[in-house]
Amino acid sequence: MTRPNTPDRVNSDGSKTITTKRACNGCGDLIGDLTDSEFTAAVAGRPLPDVRRECTTCGPTAPEPTCTPMKLASGDVLCLEMECDHDGVRDNSYCEEVGEEVVCAIHSTFAPGFEDAYEVATHAEPWPCKHNKAVTP
Repeated sequence: MTRPNTPDRVNSDGSKTITTKRACNGCGDLIGDLTDSEFTAAVAGRPLPDVRRECTTCGPTAPEPTCTPMKLASGDVLCLEMECDHDGVRDNSYCEEVGEEVVCAIHSTFAPGFEDAYEVATHAEPWPCKHNKAVTP
């Protein structure tokens, strides 16, 4: 797959329009435009997929991309924001109504949550991931 590589553009008012670029995980060379899913993952703090195979320098010798574990918390919004009135809520600790699980960050899918304040997992691929070789946490 070849990524588009949109050049920066100077607008008539003198401002500049840019497209965020993706760099190779191995050598750091720019390989093209950042995809919407990569941008969303970066903003949300999720790991980005390994793109060394897309790089002209690293591609021929790049290993298979690996899966990455990620911890998810699930439960009522007030519980997740630590604003509930349940017993067991301490500083920086969820109440016992919140569940936590480890999923594959690369093969799970996410959508914006309430007012884009958080993300919701629309598909949580269990860890260890069955799709690929996994990196141990």
